[in-house]
Amino acid sequence: MQPRRYVFVLLAFAVICRLGSPQEALQVDKETLDQHVDHRASPVYPPIAKAARIQGTVVLELRVGASGKIESMKAVSGPAMLQQAAIDCVKQWSFRPFEKDGLPTVASGQVSVDFSLGKDGPTPAEEQIAQRYFPAFDQCRKALSEKTDRQAAASSCRQSAQIAEEFAPDVRFIEKRSAFVYAASAIASSGDLKNALAWADKAVQTVKQGHDDNSGSSAAYSTRGTIEGMSGDLVGADADLTIAEDFGRKAITWMEKEVPGLNQEYKRPFVRDLRFHAQVLQGLNRSEEAQKKLDEAARVN
Repeated sequence: MQPRRYVFVLLAFAVICRLGSPQEALQVDKETLDQHVDHRASPVYPPIAKAARIQGTVVLELRVGASGKIESMKAVSGPAMLQQAAIDCVKQWSFRPFEKDGLPTVASGQVSVDFSLGKDGPTPAEEQIAQRYFPAFDQCRKALSEKTDRQAAASSCRQSAQIAEEFAPDVRFIEKRSAFVYAASAIASSGDLKNALAWADKAVQTVKQGHDDNSGSSAAYSTRGTIEGMSGDLVGADADLTIAEDFGRKAITWMEKEVPGLNQEYKRPFVRDLRFHAQVLQGLNRSEEAQKKLDEAARVN
């Protein structure tokens, strides 16, 4: 091969390699990145986060292509309940192209998306209740998980539920439902099914207000359905467990898409509901339906 032709081939090969490899991104600060926003959308506050009184700032790491379109994005900080909403918001943004040496270039940097409840944020009275509620609820969960003194667990969880009832009717839906579910479970474990069912009713009434997620709603109906079954109300148990399982399937579908690593945490209570529901259906002489529940539990498990 002639020397000049050899040099040309080497240069061409270098160009091809450069074009085929990812372009090194220009690192820019938040202010510069913000100044290049050509189209901006506002975030949609997730109802579940609003109900839980979650607010804060989500920081996203972006890679913006030479054309100004976002190539990749990930959350690096901020409340977990707000991160997906921030990502969905910024996906709609576009940027004026960045330049390096007079040519369009890839750039990377961070943007912040703020979520504030504003005037709907916690009042001083609500904050005072929350300061008493969270330690009481943590104690309830600890007592229930230890499984050593059922009466003590029932008393502890009843106390946290009673504090949760002090919240105003239009706030803290997640805290209320959680406290009511735990109180119902702990009191049922102590053998007091009548009072346990009363707390389970309150949990279901809370999720009926429409501010909870699928797994929380499933927990409320599952708890009431289980207590109904233990009390001999098989018809009521069948109805509530059916609703719980519908919410459970939706929760698992969402988790498989968003956070696959936590999927087992959603599957375990769902499988438990299916197996208990099978016992309820057997008691109602609906053996074929009972077997379908067991078959589904086997597939999920």
